[in-house]
Amino acid sequence: MTGPSAPEDARRRRTRQALIRAGEVLLAERPVDAIAVDDIVRQAGVAKGSFFNHFDDKPALARAVATEVRLRMEQRVGVVNAGRADPGERLVRGVCAFIQYARSRPAEARAMLRSQDRPVPPDHPLNAGLRADLAAGLASGQFRAPGLESAILVVSGVCQILLSSVLDGPRSAAQDQELAAETLSLVLVGLGLPADGAAQRARQAAGEIIVDSAGS
Repeated sequence: MTGPSAPEDARRRRTRQALIRAGEVLLAERPVDAIAVDDIVRQAGVAKGSFFNHFDDKPALARAVATEVRLRMEQRVGVVNAGRADPGERLVRGVCAFIQYARSRPAEARAMLRSQDRPVPPDHPLNAGLRADLAAGLASGQFRAPGLESAILVVSGVCQILLSSVLDGPRSAAQDQELAAETLSLVLVGLGLPADGAAQRARQAAGEIIVDSAGS
């Protein structure tokens, strides 16, 4: 018995991506419970049966949407942290990159937040970068925390709250810089950094990354 042909595989991938993109557009407007499967397939331009060929239900599609957007955000984190080794600096710059992404692409960020029916577990592959930075900080003694898992949960939770606050805007870049700097300074102090060093790292990252521009 042979598997699907290359054209069939390509068609399935296109259909799946069309459904995810449709989910992203609709979730930017309203919660998943307020979206019907008919709305999704109409937006995607595919037959209704195609939905269930790719997803068990609407929450499964929502999780796929959240993953797609999060991966784009993580790519931006990789850009702003390229060539930087200090765990504290990388941590605050990563969160600031998420904030700037939400400022410049609010529909995508809103869709991601509405897609998360449960928190991403600390050991999820999407948390690999955060896990590595926190682990490096703990190993070097720069960070102090009861455990790596709890540190991931705290930073992830703070990041999600900051994203929600940004999306409640609009606010100026200066206002979001101040919010991010103050909040991330508290996070670094909680992880064991001296207050002056924590504030300096947080303010520098926020000032460099959170800006009034169309870029992500």
